[in-house]
Amino acid sequence: MKIGYFIGHFPYIKLLNNINYIKKYAHGGTEMAAYHLAVNMAKKGNQIDVFTSSIDSKNSDEIYPNMTIHRHATSFKVASANASLKLIYKPLNYDLDIIHAHSPIPYSDLPALLYAKRKKVPFILTYQFDGQETGGSFTRNKGVSLYNKFFINKVLDAANVIIATTKSFANESPFLKKYKKKIVVIPNGINIEEITTSYTKDESRNILGLPLDSHIILFLGSLVPYKGPDILLKAFEIIKKDFPSTKLIFAGRGSMIDELRDLSKKMGLDNDVTFQGFVKEELKPLYYKSSDIFCLPSTTMAESFGIVNLEAMASGVPIVASNLGGIPDIVKHGENGLLIKPCDIHSLADALKCLLNDDILRKKMGNNGIMFADNYTWEKIAKETEELYTNTLKNW
Repeated sequence: MKIGYFIGHFPYIKLLNNINYIKKYAHGGTEMAAYHLAVNMAKKGNQIDVFTSSIDSKNSDEIYPNMTIHRHATSFKVASANASLKLIYKPLNYDLDIIHAHSPIPYSDLPALLYAKRKKVPFILTYQFDGQETGGSFTRNKGVSLYNKFFINKVLDAANVIIATTKSFANESPFLKKYKKKIVVIPNGINIEEITTSYTKDESRNILGLPLDSHIILFLGSLVPYKGPDILLKAFEIIKKDFPSTKLIFAGRGSMIDELRDLSKKMGLDNDVTFQGFVKEELKPLYYKSSDIFCLPSTTMAESFGIVNLEAMASGVPIVASNLGGIPDIVKHGENGLLIKPCDIHSLADALKCLLNDDILRKKMGNNGIMFADNYTWEKIAKETEELYTNTLKNW
């Protein structure tokens, strides 16, 4: 099968450990999901062409077994998003069997739609999250607003199949409500061997220089409003009264880091909260293994999946996360974690206290998480996606 993937940013894997890379070419769960899907589809013998933007104003092609990444020169930037006008017409030079775009990213889904119409091939769309019109710069928010108003329904209308990553998100998203008949649920995945480690918890803590005699709560991800790091910090202030030796680690960077540092100082938590900043890929498994609880207190539907929850589960860590978007499909309340009401500081504090107070419950949820995460390998996700492509082409 000749498959074309359209994605606004496609990670430069060799640059992931470069501390300055993310400032020039942002990526998150959506982009990493697109990367792993493409790689695994290539491993299955399909011919893959990825059409994306470049980190700079130069065109380049990266050639791998069964996969070529076409990086088109950045024409302009909107907030942290690189956009290339060449995505509109350059891919038309290639003949493909099926097109798959990741949305809502207008720099990829609109060119993909144009290609599908011009070439008369099926158009698959993975709808990763709802574009939120708040939480960023004025330019970014205005761009999202215009996209939601004028373009998203055109893209959803045109897609032959819409992939949602969870059933919960498909049911909750205001944009997906009228497209339920053509929605198929295929989740994102993880590479278990890449995000787990053979080191013990104590060994992992020794390597990272973390205390052996404290409970550790971990937040790993971008420090941005919709992920709720400020909610976690305020809840941590409450739980410190009953669990004074507990530590909180924020691993990651983002627009809120200075605000969070200032808030931590005002609360007198300087010695108990660590802002780790940029974390190299090979160190992430050690942070998961070192932690007693993983927390993702997201506040909006921009968090449609929360792949870090799965990664933490694979390391045997219980989860505390918000009951919104697609998270309830991954975090099963009382089984592998606890779900809390979004933006509710006291609800979050109570859930964290519950787990901190019960070693047996944490271990039970952690073991359940390991078994649950095993169902979400990229091998399995690629197989399911390939079957969808085959069936779509049969009915085309």
